[in-house]
Amino acid sequence: MSSAPNNEEAVAPWADLLPEVCDQVLDHLDAVSVIRFPAACTTWASASKLQSTPPRLRSGSPTLLTTGLDPDGDDVEYDLEAGAFGLHDIATGKSFYGEAQRLKNRTWVGGKDDWLVTTDLNCGVELLNPITGDTVPLPPFATIRGLELAADYYELHVAINNQVHRLQKVTLCQTPAHPNGYLAVALFSSGSMALVAFTAAAGDDFNDRWTLLKNPEGAHYLRYTDVTVHNGKVLAVADSGNIYSWDMDGGTNHAAGPTVMPGPDVGHVSHDLMRGFFLVAASSAGRLRVVCVYGYGAVKDKRTDRRVVFKDQWCFCPRRASLHELDAAGAGTWRRVRDFGGDRALFVGDNYPFYAAVPPCGSGGSNNKDLQADCVYVADVVGCDAAAFDLKLGDEHVYDFDRRLMYPAMSDSLQMPMWFRPTAYPIAEVPVQE
Repeated sequence: MSSAPNNEEAVAPWADLLPEVCDQVLDHLDAVSVIRFPAACTTWASASKLQSTPPRLRSGSPTLLTTGLDPDGDDVEYDLEAGAFGLHDIATGKSFYGEAQRLKNRTWVGGKDDWLVTTDLNCGVELLNPITGDTVPLPPFATIRGLELAADYYELHVAINNQVHRLQKVTLCQTPAHPNGYLAVALFSSGSMALVAFTAAAGDDFNDRWTLLKNPEGAHYLRYTDVTVHNGKVLAVADSGNIYSWDMDGGTNHAAGPTVMPGPDVGHVSHDLMRGFFLVAASSAGRLRVVCVYGYGAVKDKRTDRRVVFKDQWCFCPRRASLHELDAAGAGTWRRVRDFGGDRALFVGDNYPFYAAVPPCGSGGSNNKDLQADCVYVADVVGCDAAAFDLKLGDEHVYDFDRRLMYPAMSDSLQMPMWFRPTAYPIAEVPVQE
């Protein structure tokens, strides 16, 4: 078939296969090949839909993206050569595994929908759709004046004025599928000071380069835990909860520092309380929301010993989470959000946050304890791949991690677990050998 033209006459013999034979073919393909399967032959796709006995991953299902299975059983991943990954459907508890050519020797540092932001070990970033194989290069970070690449194996960092800054994440706010093209915000951290830069596709003054945003005057200690774009502004939330805002329409001159807005009141702060924040730029009302995750005790997660991207601001065991929404006028008044109306869940992490519908009881998936309405699902926390926090529980409730999610991948994964939404085609489950 590799040399045959892609038309109905060429695929007719294959289209005559019985539905159960089509499913046999699907069961022997990796996840990416199965996602592309409907595009190979529409008749195949139709025949397979008639025979739906093998479990399939529905388009738009919230899945957790992880490193692939450990082929040698050593639970240590020494390199990224394989380009393997796992997709874990939390609604059904099913796991799907595959490989992507453009993931070889690269790791993901962000993503939105079915697009990933990937980087090599020299901080060369690009956008990848592992479903279609499409790639879009992002400008090199060296387009930032005064920045030098400081490549080091298994540590992604750059240097400005001899100060090393580690790459923490790249928030993909718009994918290449957006009418205005992609929009991405990069977050770097150091021991005391974080950096934020953004880049956009064609159509404005920021094309083909990264624009570094200035931190507040006189700041000597500032660590951001998340960045995004909302209403034409770049936003960053610090570990204090304060939110910093930069205008994006400043052209090439961004000499002005950010405006600062107090974050939500998350209650009494004790000396040993540690917190992290996620920004949620879109809600049902179009308002900014902030997720606060907090807990006690600085700990060392053994999984981060060899992690390519290491976030020291998350080195605590989360015990509670809360969600807060900014008032419509943006006057700095926050209100506590305790539910999503009973039919949605929120997914945050290094991905662009998204809401997913929770099927009603009895329609499939909702009976699985790993997908519940009115919950915030946080990826990549200490001790597990992800954890779910129920907004309906009172502030005095302390989580004992009975709602944590762990999947059969490597225990010492180099790559961070992150939420991912395959939106192109259904995926067939690939059986996992015990």
